[in-house]
Amino acid sequence: NIMMGMGMLAFAESLKFGESMGLEKEMLLNTIPNLPVSAPFTKMKAELIRTDQYEPQFPIELLYKDLHLAGITGYEQEQPLPFTQAAKELFGLALRDGLGREDMASIYKVF
Repeated sequence: NIMMGMGMLAFAESLKFGESMGLEKEMLLNTIPNLPVSAPFTKMKAELIRTDQYEPQFPIELLYKDLHLAGITGYEQEQPLPFTQAAKELFGLALRDGLGREDMASIYKVF
């Protein structure tokens, strides 16, 4: 779940970055998930973003919990997880904004 959360963040951030440079959202939604470096699940998440419908497949509140527990376990094992902690905080912003029960793809709205 650590990798899935980070992959979702990378996808959402890349999408917003492309849009900020004047690239068409539709083109980005068709291109980014098909890149060799993109996680396969981004194809499904692209459809949620495209339709602005975030019916939960994996709610943000559960991903946030998993990232939090990973951080605790990392602490207990004396294994720093700096990127996991950063991801947790970004999903925490989504929780703060009332997106906890929406699919993790709704993190796109936070960027």
